[in-house]
Amino acid sequence: MSYQCAAIAEGLVCGAGETARYVLGTFRTISPVLALRWLGGQALWIVDRLGPDPYLGHLAELRAWYEDRESQRAAHAHIKTGAPLLVVVPDADCTYTLSVRSMAQAPATAFRCQPREGSRSGIARCTPYDLPTVAAPCGTCGG
Repeated sequence: MSYQCAAIAEGLVCGAGETARYVLGTFRTISPVLALRWLGGQALWIVDRLGPDPYLGHLAELRAWYEDRESQRAAHAHIKTGAPLLVVVPDADCTYTLSVRSMAQAPATAFRCQPREGSRSGIARCTPYDLPTVAAPCGTCGG
């Protein structure tokens, strides 16, 4: 089994009133451990570059998800079964989606993981969700 990972930013195009998606990065591996390591690196990259104070707001939730070892173990077990993992974090003008999915899985069965109440992690319960489509970069989120 192999895993496809992606980091995507989605936001409004200034002055156009349209939404665009940017592929910030992709990665493919046969290891769920390497998939999560890559996702964690992307999470920290986003937090370090976007937050004036990366310990406040939604960016803090993304950092907390990465630093919480229990959440990482749960995410590892989740994707190892072949189930997809989406970590969706809104920011002021963009939404960032970090995803891992098994290449053997049909895209229509993807899940969105949302934080549970009082959780430091970005993962709690999973609900059906369509995988994001990927478009070429155009002028949103500074891309």
